[in-house]
Amino acid sequence: MIMIPGFTKAAILKAVINGSTLAEAASQERITNARARSALQLLCRRFRLPAEVSDIQAHPERYAQALGEFEASPEIGLGRALATKLTEALKLSSPKQVTPAYLSNISATQLLERGLTIINLHQIETWLSSSGKELKRSPPRTDWEIQEVNKAISLLHTFFFDVSAAKGQFEKLLSRSESQPVMADE
Repeated sequence: MIMIPGFTKAAILKAVINGSTLAEAASQERITNARARSALQLLCRRFRLPAEVSDIQAHPERYAQALGEFEASPEIGLGRALATKLTEALKLSSPKQVTPAYLSNISATQLLERGLTIINLHQIETWLSSSGKELKRSPPRTDWEIQEVNKAISLLHTFFFDVSAAKGQFEKLLSRSESQPVMADE
């Protein structure tokens, strides 16, 4: 049997808290009703709360509080693999130490230097934004980082985004870096 990811379980519970039926929640997550029921039961068992839709909708605040604590966990919000990768890269003793407050003091460059990928940065930034945080801002330092920023701007442009401000800011950063040497890829 395929495991149901934590974020899917959370989405099912959140939909039910917000008044959806189990079938509607399943449809929103594109899973079967049986898998949605299983997800709800597993999550509610973890919270030591009843898994009946009527109980959830009668006491949404209890479930919302438990869900908030669940989603704040790095292993849930980031996924176990990325939380473990961050724990190792940052030389922490436990994934529980990978908190939004901790990560908001680290730059993308620092994470890339420790072996994380652009995709990992996206996942981290998405998770941080859910708690009102972000990675520490810093300009791109290496030629590779500059190329990645340029690719991101080009991708946005191909999807009809107005990238004039981003291009202007990028050019300004590049002109500054011409007066200061950009570090070579390490």
